[in-house]
Amino acid sequence: MPEDKTPLYTALSRRAEEPLLRMHMPGHKGKAPLPPALAAAAALDFTELPGTGNLYEGLPPVSEAEALAARAFGADSCYFLTGGSTQGIYAALALCCPPGSRLLLDRGSHRAAYNAMALLDLVPEYLYPAVLPGFRVSAGITPEAVKEALLRDPCIRCVLVTSPTYYGVCSDIPAIAAVTRELGAFLVVDEAHGAHLPFLTGAPCAQGRGADLSVASAHKTLPALGSGGLLFASEAFPPERVRTMTALFGTSSPSYPVMASLDWARGYMEGPGGGEYRRAVRTLEAVKKEIQSRKIFSVLGPGAFPDNDLPGVTFDPARLVVNTLKGNLGGFEAARLLEEEHGIVCEMADASNVVCIVTCADSDGDLLRLGRGFAALEEKCPCAPPYRLPASPPPPPALRLSPREAVFSAAESLPLHSALGKIAAESVAPYPPGIPVIAPGEEIDKFGLNYLRQIGYNEDTGILVVRRRKDA
Repeated sequence: MPEDKTPLYTALSRRAEEPLLRMHMPGHKGKAPLPPALAAAAALDFTELPGTGNLYEGLPPVSEAEALAARAFGADSCYFLTGGSTQGIYAALALCCPPGSRLLLDRGSHRAAYNAMALLDLVPEYLYPAVLPGFRVSAGITPEAVKEALLRDPCIRCVLVTSPTYYGVCSDIPAIAAVTRELGAFLVVDEAHGAHLPFLTGAPCAQGRGADLSVASAHKTLPALGSGGLLFASEAFPPERVRTMTALFGTSSPSYPVMASLDWARGYMEGPGGGEYRRAVRTLEAVKKEIQSRKIFSVLGPGAFPDNDLPGVTFDPARLVVNTLKGNLGGFEAARLLEEEHGIVCEMADASNVVCIVTCADSDGDLLRLGRGFAALEEKCPCAPPYRLPASPPPPPALRLSPREAVFSAAESLPLHSALGKIAAESVAPYPPGIPVIAPGEEIDKFGLNYLRQIGYNEDTGILVVRRRKDA
């Protein structure tokens, strides 16, 4: 790869080759006693020095790498994150939401959004998307739902949408952005699972398609190191202000190997990586068709809903979501069998589905092996006992305190089965997929407890609840 294509990675690599006596952090000094598996990355593990840049001050070569990323993803500007999309969600909402303001968000948002509401003192107003039939997963957020909510509560000045979802369901971001612009609200998009999509579809990231801010986890779907993320911002946000907020929620010692991997991964995707991703998706599409043709399991995608009108909904072509219920297998059991009998470790499972993330790192052989694994599972289906599907998640409980009041109140831990009527001081969010059944500030009711019992959640698990004032 040409050196000018990866300015940060190249600068760190060159510095690592120089015969320098490192009398600065980090303590490993880029050498022994680290084991070989860690030593290569440690050689690039520098601190802020002349020539290595400074993430939070916007100095080259970090800023040069960010500028190249902004261009590649079709954004106005890009800021590297070493605390994953969580850091980006915190920063984005801090840029848009004054303390005490109301936030419109999908109930299925990542736990980072719920934590952000506690940290920033935000009050939630939830969107409840339709459910895709058969798969029982979110059908995404519609512009009509956003408009209705904003007209109902004009005080809301920020909307948070997750697209794509964990299951690869994508909402119509340009249409939602048109609504938020019309009604004077900021649009923040959590596209943690969509960093690869610009290199597959040719369309920009969510910010480039109309959002004010968007956040992508490069480490989830690109060849980047864990916790590497990207915050994309429109020109409405001064760079100094954005960096102040990312610094507020990030470590003061950001990982240079992680930042270098973001730079390298972007350069790779602009080169051979894009073709490798498209090759993997072509092979995956063949695997999906084989699974669908056998009519035992179902594959999430446009072909699964021939008689349903799903306006604005699209699907990530690199995400494999297989519904196993017609074979009398629950998703959790299917994932267990794939790992124990075929050595295939899935990203996640729920009661109905198995989810696999496919990237440019997967060879055609890997994907054909994945297909054989599902075919072998199908052969077991005639012998499988009937599977009883748990009930759908209940409506959210009543909000009794703001998330901030609940999280920062005096609290006590109780077994979940003893917490009926209490106010939650933390989320109960079975993971994956990490969607809260009970969120901070909400009253723990019988419907939530019954649902958690049905899905096998351990009722003896302790939950923090707000201690009554007289007991505090």
